[in-house]
Amino acid sequence: MIDPFVLKLALSFITGSLWITIGTVLAERYGTKIGGLVAGLPSTALVSLFFIAWTQSLETAVAATTIVPVVGGINCLFIIVYIYLLRINFWFAFAGALAAWFLLSLVPVVMRFDSFPFSLTAYVCMLFFSYWTAETRLKIRSESGRKMRYTLPIILFRGTFGGLVIALAVVMTKVGGPLIGGTFAMFPAMFIGTIFITHFAHGASFSAAVMKASILGAVSVVVYAVSVRYTYVPLGLLAGTFVSLLISFCCSFLIHQFMSRKTT
Repeated sequence: MIDPFVLKLALSFITGSLWITIGTVLAERYGTKIGGLVAGLPSTALVSLFFIAWTQSLETAVAATTIVPVVGGINCLFIIVYIYLLRINFWFAFAGALAAWFLLSLVPVVMRFDSFPFSLTAYVCMLFFSYWTAETRLKIRSESGRKMRYTLPIILFRGTFGGLVIALAVVMTKVGGPLIGGTFAMFPAMFIGTIFITHFAHGASFSAAVMKASILGAVSVVVYAVSVRYTYVPLGLLAGTFVSLLISFCCSFLIHQFMSRKTT
């Protein structure tokens, strides 16, 4: 019988590989708004919460969702730090954003955070602050698609890199209980993969524009976690996952409608 954790890693790699490759290709073909929306879809959270429920219990997975919204807000700040420092250079921006994420995420873990209403409130505040900052203070504008010739090595590199980043995040969820597991279920692995690929393929402005769109795109991740919180126990693992994904994708559709109406 296959070890559940090995299966979890394999599914994480496949999910991350597909998500990041599809997201970057769509950004190049149809513009940064679409790319950011796909980059924000649940990937690490989907796999992590599913396997916490499968290998531990539904109740443990539900407990892990408590911290998800506040860490989702920290992910928004991760993006803002990256965009802000990008004017200096890429490596400084990436290192600074990652350091900010670890330091800020350490706070709820050390405090043994357990308030879901406060977690949601904190997320909403950080979400609006981050998008307002990117839109009005940093003045990041959306960009149209770019011409790109796709070769097998390019696709394989993106898929392998994206899969490894997501799998690494899932390994981190094995460190501790629901609090740490919930924190690393929201590790910005998709953002990291997207940042590297978009920056080195098309430059700083394109990368920043994709990440600005990801602030709103990632709302669907928090919506997914909230749905899991209220569907896993009454519906069971498979039905709860399906319903939560359906709700998350509906949320993504509404976000897409909103972003499509915006001119920048």
